This record gives sequence, structure tokens and C-alpha cells, in this order.
Amino acid sequence: MSLRNDRGLAVRMAAALAVVVAANALFVGVVVTLVAPWLGTAVRRVANGAGVPDAVAALWWLPLAVALVAGSVWAQLRYVRRETLAAVDAERAHPQTYPDLDRRLTRLAAQTAVPTPDCYVVDSETPNSFALDGAGPPTVVVSTGLLTTLDGDRLDAVLAHELAHLQHRDATVMTLASFLPALTGDRYSPLDHLGPWARSRAVWAAALAALYAVGAVATATSPFDPGYALGFAGGLVAAVVVGGVALGAFAVATTVAARRLSHYREFAADRAAGRLSGDPAALADALATLDGETTEAPATDKRLAYDEVRGLCLLPAGFASEAADPDEFHVETRSHPPTDERVARLRELIDRQ
Repeated sequence: MSLRNDRGLAVRMAAALAVVVAANALFVGVVVTLVAPWLGTAVRRVANGAGVPDAVAALWWLPLAVALVAGSVWAQLRYVRRETLAAVDAERAHPQTYPDLDRRLTRLAAQTAVPTPDCYVVDSETPNSFALDGAGPPTVVVSTGLLTTLDGDRLDAVLAHELAHLQHRDATVMTLASFLPALTGDRYSPLDHLGPWARSRAVWAAALAALYAVGAVATATSPFDPGYALGFAGGLVAAVVVGGVALGAFAVATTVAARRLSHYREFAADRAAGRLSGDPAALADALATLDGETTEAPATDKRLAYDEVRGLCLLPAGFASEAADPDEFHVETRSHPPTDERVARLRELIDRQ
């Protein structure tokens, strides 16, 4: 189904994307506000020297903010893609090692009119799959349990479901929407990839000292001026407090919007996969089979009910079963529609054919 013909999916994608972009814009706004007294002064000096009108020079922050928001979104897409593949220990499925899987994806991608995605395989007995998109090639991830459990038309139907996520581009939005909740939940730590020095107090102290000195030079103020020192400290405190509160609020909003999208997009991808394969019954049978396999697994930790990988998967079980700690507080939420409801809707689609 074309996205243009599915207003419900388009609205939910727009809502999730709007929250993510707003969160990034807020972060960039804080950064630009902090550097405005220094950078703005330097830019206006250069603009005056070049004969640029004051009204134009006053908008120096706009192209900078747009570039920073775009760069931030791109970096998050790239980071989430890498971290998600690493989190499930996914290995690239080459045509030589998985020839049947490669042939199926290539054929179905041609029918779906999307580029053939990269394929990764997770060594897990839990049958599941998901799609990633964004900064980097589109990607479909399947588990060895899925390849063992399904074959023929049922496997085609599940692969078509994942390709539908790529066709609708909801995989891109879900990939992006995964970053902020994971960051605030301390499941992602970008600093870890920079090495031990990134967490060193000495490094951060030196960086703040350098920033303080640069600000004093840019504003032609003495670094020993008490007014400048108070303004610098007040700006940092305000940025941390306001930024922290806003980050938490946007993380909650992103989770809600992403959950609503996740719930609806599964129905949309089911419909598209049924039409693509011409056999909705195959997907209905696959979902019923996979649901039976995953519900026999041990209970999962409800704190991860909207964990990044599970929110992206065909079924909410993810790729591993983790026993919940009965002594800790759990809140059960659900990002996927019930499997029996998905099967029922596919049966309705079959009846209308």
C-alpha cells in the first residue's frame, strides 16, 4: 500500500518525526544560545567588514542551527543503526552463506520496488526479524530461529513484511525515534566509543576552561571579570537544568509517539505484505506459528517493553529471553498490536479477495 493511501500511517510517522526534530532543535537552540554572545559578536564584525546589511547579519544563527539539526539527526540514525546491529550481535548474511535468503530478498525487493537491502542474521533460537533504515543502506535482520521455523511462502511473507517497512519509510522514523529513549534510559552511551579519556574529569575541566577563555576573547572581556564569570556559570547551570528536564520530557513524548507508530505500522506492513505476496494467508499462518514459538519462552523483563530492538521487531519478543527480577518494579506496556488481532485482520483481507 502506498503511503499516500494510508493517512493513518503518514500522520503517526509525522508525529514521531516532529517530536524527534523538536528535541534536536531544542538541543541545538541551547547550544546556539550559549555561543551567541561570542560567536555572534565575531560574525557581526566580519559581516560589517564585508558590507553585509545588519538585518542579514542578525540571522547568522539560522543556517548554523539548520546545519546542526540536520547533522544531529544524521548522526543519530547512523549511531542507532550501528548500535542496534551490535546489540543483537548480527552478522552480515552473504549470498555465499545464505543463498536462498539472498534470492528471496532480491526477488521480493524487485517486486516491492525498493533497493535490495543488506541482510544480517542473528544467531538466536527466537524467531524474529526487523528492518533498519536511515544513514546507511536499508537493512533487514532475521534470526536463525526464523529461518529454521519458516520456509517457502511463509518466509517470503515475513520478508515482504520487513520490506514494506522500508517501502513506507516508517523504518527510518522508528530507527531515529529509538535514540532519545535509549539515551535517557542509559542503554546507549555515545561517550563509550570515544575512549576512556571521554569520561575523564580532567579532560572535561580542561574543555570548560578552554571554552571560558575563548568566550572571554570573543567578547573582548577579561576572564577575571566577576560579571563574565557569573554569566558563564549561570549559562552552564541553566543549560544543564533546562536541557535535562526538556530531554526527559521529549524522551517520554518520543516513546509515546513511537509506540503509537509501532502499533499501527505493523498493521500497515501486514496489509502491504499480503498484497505483495498475493497470499495473506501465508503471513497469517507465519504470525500464528511464530507467536506460538515465542510465547513458550520465559517471561521477558517488562522494563524493556519498549526497548529499541523489540520496538522494531516483527513480534515483541526480541531475540533473547531475559528473566524478570520479581523484586524490582516493572511497568508492562505494549508497542505491538496483539498477534491474534493482526491475524484476524489478515483473514478479513483474505475474505475480501
